[in-house]
Amino acid sequence: MNHTPPTISRLFHELVPLQSQGDQNRKLSELLEIPEYSRKFVLELRNHYANVKKESVSIITCTRKPHFLRNVFKNYSNQVWKNKELIIILNSDEIDNNRWKRKAETYQNVHIYQLPEETSLGHCYNFAINNANFDYIATFDDDDYYAPHYLTDLMYAFQYSNANVVGKLAYFVYFEEIDTFALRNPMQDYKYLDAHSFLDGGKKIVKRDVYNQVQYRDVTNLEDVYFSQDCMSKGFTFFSADKYNLVYYRRANKDNHTWKEKDKAVLEWQCSVVPHNAQYKKYVTL
Repeated sequence: MNHTPPTISRLFHELVPLQSQGDQNRKLSELLEIPEYSRKFVLELRNHYANVKKESVSIITCTRKPHFLRNVFKNYSNQVWKNKELIIILNSDEIDNNRWKRKAETYQNVHIYQLPEETSLGHCYNFAINNANFDYIATFDDDDYYAPHYLTDLMYAFQYSNANVVGKLAYFVYFEEIDTFALRNPMQDYKYLDAHSFLDGGKKIVKRDVYNQVQYRDVTNLEDVYFSQDCMSKGFTFFSADKYNLVYYRRANKDNHTWKEKDKAVLEWQCSVVPHNAQYKKYVTL
């Protein structure tokens, strides 16, 4: 079972004042479901770890979708974490490599590679990792929303979790076709993961030491599941941090997704509707 370490409880009660006697009697998991407290905790953790050494981060994005070019670069440039690079893998024979390289010229530390379309996603990740310059490696999806402090808060999570892999098991989802905003996997923030859980590719940062022992399998589907299983079998720890600063954008056109399931089915599976769909980016951005 996924579990919350004692360190989180200690930090929460040190950093977040409780508003009532009734809240004093609530479990930490209940308090973290109250937006006022969960948001305050994220901000206080950020302030608490603001002076730690800022390690450099390599961001990897693999894409077959030329129409998400602007989003890929925007997510990268928006990150306030200064020490970073972006490695883009164009996993398509049809994408105009030169167009992406011209765009990259206006940004710092962006590297573009193109691999044949038949190359698996797992192989693309391994190729990018081998070309990454830094010891922390994040994966961004091409079509999602990463708020400016996404990297910051996950990098600080390494400080208080001491995990090998940090990411988000709990995160927000916007369903375009049915105009619905939801939280996926509620009550799964600030927890170490067990062997039955995994972190999606675009929602985690991995220490390079892990990749020295475990690589992605040469597959396009379920590569994240296999990666988590292979890592855990070697004793590496996974930690799910806070749920904010990320939106998984579930588009109406399911050709944009590996997971083709209908939105209503996804919504019914471990999702809780949040009534903020008109301003969902504002809601998740801290």
